[in-house]
Amino acid sequence: MADYLGWWNGVTTGDFDGDGRLDIVASNWGLNNKYRALSRPHPRHVYYGDFNGDGTINLIESSFNEKLGQEVPERGYIAVKAAMPFVQEQISTFEAYGTSSLETIYGDRLQGAGVVEVNTLASMLFLNRGDHFEAVPLPAEAQLTPAFGICVGDLDGDGNEDVFLSQNFFATNPDTTRNDAGRGLWLRGDGKGGLSPVPGQESGVKIYGEQRGCALGDYDHDGRVDLAVTQNGNATKLYHNAGAKPGLRVRVVGPPNNPTGIGACVRLKFGDRFGPAREIHAGSGYWSQDSPIQVMATPQPATQIWVRWPGGQTTTNDLPKGALEIRATQTAP
Repeated sequence: MADYLGWWNGVTTGDFDGDGRLDIVASNWGLNNKYRALSRPHPRHVYYGDFNGDGTINLIESSFNEKLGQEVPERGYIAVKAAMPFVQEQISTFEAYGTSSLETIYGDRLQGAGVVEVNTLASMLFLNRGDHFEAVPLPAEAQLTPAFGICVGDLDGDGNEDVFLSQNFFATNPDTTRNDAGRGLWLRGDGKGGLSPVPGQESGVKIYGEQRGCALGDYDHDGRVDLAVTQNGNATKLYHNAGAKPGLRVRVVGPPNNPTGIGACVRLKFGDRFGPAREIHAGSGYWSQDSPIQVMATPQPATQIWVRWPGGQTTTNDLPKGALEIRATQTAP
């Protein structure tokens, strides 16, 4: 995973292929903006330092120009010379600026500057293969705009983990159009690591503002997972899940210093088959936290519940027939 340097905004975990190992899903800037043309051997850079010598920090965005075979500035001439007047002393015309490398424009001023780089702007799924993670970009619909909050839960109750992404970013600089191509996106899991977009006409989620945090919880106790989404400068949205197959509400009870079992991992067992693993976490996605009470899908009657507790202890308990909600309590190791 160290090879994937991104402008990551949010991260959470889920078992998308049902193997009991927690995979990672991370939101990024997407591929539908001026930064989309990336090359792994030639990452984009941001240099930062006091280039004017006035005690303030300036930024220089750059990318690799294949035609010139050199690193070139990203921002336009007008914006750059306004922020750093010395550039106009070096480069006097738009043509010269457009054909000059970063080194030609800034010369020795780049020496000693801080630098960060990015080579991955796609929002990604990292499948846990035990000894390594396999990187898989999320579907194209997830790359149309920057994503922030991420939730993992079973939207429809089919037994496969799904993903919700909050989207959009409007606060761009004057020479960049705002990123507004998203309205909140559910991705339906197939239980094998695949995710496919759910149209807003089907999911009911249509939020056209700057979505940020998002969280899942069964607020009306009907066994279906509901969704809350915050917005930057706009109303928080609450979506009541009316169409999913109801599942089993699981309340994990830990010791007094961890009463909701944060860090525990829960799986249901259906005869001789396990369902996906679900992690109970404090903080998730982006500035948000899901309910610690989990809604576990029951596409068929569940027979047992398995819990791996913080510290590694595991417990397995039989489930009563027809149960709608159960408590899983940690026993002394």
